[in-house]
Amino acid sequence: MQTQNQQNIKMNNLKMVLEIIKEYQNTDISRADIAKMTHMSATSISRIVDTLISCGLVKEDAAINSDKVGRKGTRLKATADGLITAGVSIDSDNVSLCVMNFSDEIIASKTVLLESRHYDPDEIVEMIDSMFTLLCAEIPYTRQQIRAIGISCIGNVDYRKGDIYFAPQFGWSHVDFGKKAGDVLKKPIYMENDLKAAAISVVRQEKGYKQADITYLSIGMGVGSAVILKGKIARGSNNAFGEVGHVIVQPGGRKCDCGQRGCVQTTLTRNSLIEECRDAGYDITQVEQIFDLYRTGTEWMVEFINKTASDLAMLIRNLVYMYNTNYILVGGALIVDFPELLDLARDKLADLIHSNLYSDLKIIQIKTRNNSMTGAAFIAQRNSIDEIITNAG
Repeated sequence: MQTQNQQNIKMNNLKMVLEIIKEYQNTDISRADIAKMTHMSATSISRIVDTLISCGLVKEDAAINSDKVGRKGTRLKATADGLITAGVSIDSDNVSLCVMNFSDEIIASKTVLLESRHYDPDEIVEMIDSMFTLLCAEIPYTRQQIRAIGISCIGNVDYRKGDIYFAPQFGWSHVDFGKKAGDVLKKPIYMENDLKAAAISVVRQEKGYKQADITYLSIGMGVGSAVILKGKIARGSNNAFGEVGHVIVQPGGRKCDCGQRGCVQTTLTRNSLIEECRDAGYDITQVEQIFDLYRTGTEWMVEFINKTASDLAMLIRNLVYMYNTNYILVGGALIVDFPELLDLARDKLADLIHSNLYSDLKIIQIKTRNNSMTGAAFIAQRNSIDEIITNAG
């Protein structure tokens, strides 16, 4: 037991120092700096850094310029080519794939639009394989150099086994997608729910969120959320924590892909906005028409968008009371393209939330796209680091 505990401490120290080097890779950081930050001895830090260098994850850069008398430190950096991973996002209307280096830079990406129909899981796997082959032909890395692939997917995902319990948009139920993908792609595969992957990406790219309590809400083709508490994903018993898209808000309302009626995503998505307008007798075929009509002050559309903003405000209000995080990050295609909707919802929140909760609440628009894809690449990276460091120990 003592040997095991010592091994765990060693692994944790390796990961901690590596994380510090990656976090400060755009500044000057040396062994001495890390020793001060961690309160560990210079000898211990030097041993850890040497191990990370031998693993190919860290390299020594130029000497650090300093006014201090004595020996100059050497700048440490993550080795950009030391670990290459890929990330895949499977959404209801597209499949996206990217390749990421160890400096967390997206080297290249591809997106294939999907038709409005159910797809067989094997069909999607073959699509990913073709995209992967094409992308590798465009980048300075071979297929063999890409160590692992993270795959995010809409629906309820068993991230441990790689199974998809259900993805109603595709008509999938109990699909061993991770195994199927691994057999074809010949790489370690790490599966995750799309919203959880997106939340991981957003938090990973913004230092200020690292130890915060965060709810990530996405509004687009669907509605969903994920919760991160002190840097860790909240999962629930079946990895369904945050599945607000299937919370029923209008009993007996529109039928949802999940088989129930009146789910949030039947009232607050790109397609549901179009459907509501058409049901009201307006010739709307694209969500962009809705934005344009609102922005030109068309009376009936202003009223409709204010009603929709009230729905969004109520959803955010419920998230505040359910999860009680002080950050709510709101993203997704609908919010990126139509930020006025979030602005209107913000204006309505003060009357919906107790003042002690509202005063500390930070609602922030996320302007980046493809967060699920990027998050999947980060997940593959994180799991690969664990494997590399374990083998090094």
